[in-house]
Amino acid sequence: MQNTLEKSKGTSQSLWVRFLKNHGSILFFAVLFLLSSLFVPNFFTPRNVMTVIKQAAVPLVACMGLMLILTTGGIDLSLGYTLGLCSVLLGMMTKRYGIAAWQAIPLTLLIGAAVGLVNGSIVQFLHVPAFIATLGSGYVLYGIAQIFGKGDAFYQLPEDLLAFGTSRPLMIFAGGVPEEAMKNGLIGQILKLPSYVFIALIVAAIMYVVRHKTTYGRNLSVFGFNAKTARLSGVRTARLNVATYVISSTLVALASVLLTIRVNCAQSNLGGSNYTFEIVTAAVVGGTSLAGGVSSVVNCLFGVLVTKTLENIVNLMAVNIYLYQPLMGVVILIAIVLDAWKNRKL
Repeated sequence: MQNTLEKSKGTSQSLWVRFLKNHGSILFFAVLFLLSSLFVPNFFTPRNVMTVIKQAAVPLVACMGLMLILTTGGIDLSLGYTLGLCSVLLGMMTKRYGIAAWQAIPLTLLIGAAVGLVNGSIVQFLHVPAFIATLGSGYVLYGIAQIFGKGDAFYQLPEDLLAFGTSRPLMIFAGGVPEEAMKNGLIGQILKLPSYVFIALIVAAIMYVVRHKTTYGRNLSVFGFNAKTARLSGVRTARLNVATYVISSTLVALASVLLTIRVNCAQSNLGGSNYTFEIVTAAVVGGTSLAGGVSSVVNCLFGVLVTKTLENIVNLMAVNIYLYQPLMGVVILIAIVLDAWKNRKL
């Protein structure tokens, strides 16, 4: 009977550990959302809930790319500076040189891809640790952004560029919605969601297929768990590693385009170390293991929602904004401790 009880306890424990591994960020968000709705004034309103979703859209795009790199066991500390460089170059192309948005946006994505190619090559072929390589390249990128932008910010961006991210595609269904509901109701707020939210959701859907339904996605986990084993099993690890950095930086460039459009301002200071820290926090809270091999697109989505919900709570409660950074530090420390605990249990 004792053996039965021990077996039952072990089974229960393993189920609990698996639940935390697979759905920890979802549980975290659900509890946070519930408590905020009960105790934070004006949190649970259609307008504020949609505000959180809009604020989470752009970081979600960048987080999808970082998730891939973390799955390989690497890291990219240059993503915030990549974002700033792409932003200022986008502003220069569209405002200073009058390049049309349909040309400037692909060029910006190519710049991001080039940054990823350089980072990935340094890590893979020069065998420089990803932490050092991307930290160094980040400061180089920041310097380049300052040289090109000369410290300037580009405001009042062209309409064709703004239309890419600020149009409201669901407004075509607004004809039968009452005016009052359009102003304050949930349906009205949903219909007013800008296009950059839907672009972010499309990116997340594509990354879900790439990460969880393709050979590339499965090889990422194999590589993250043991690069030597992956190489011996036939995985082209060099190409995989470099391609992952290219994909990630391209997504960061897309996030830069969307963020620049969202704030209607292109400048090098849009990113930086704080933005990098925020994306890393969202990925780790979303269950992505810093040790490599483990990640989930759905959990990363909820990780981003957790970070943006906490930021929203700080704003609504009129707490000192400088409290946000230490709060994120506590959150990421808890997430890292839980990740280490899960790795010991599994």
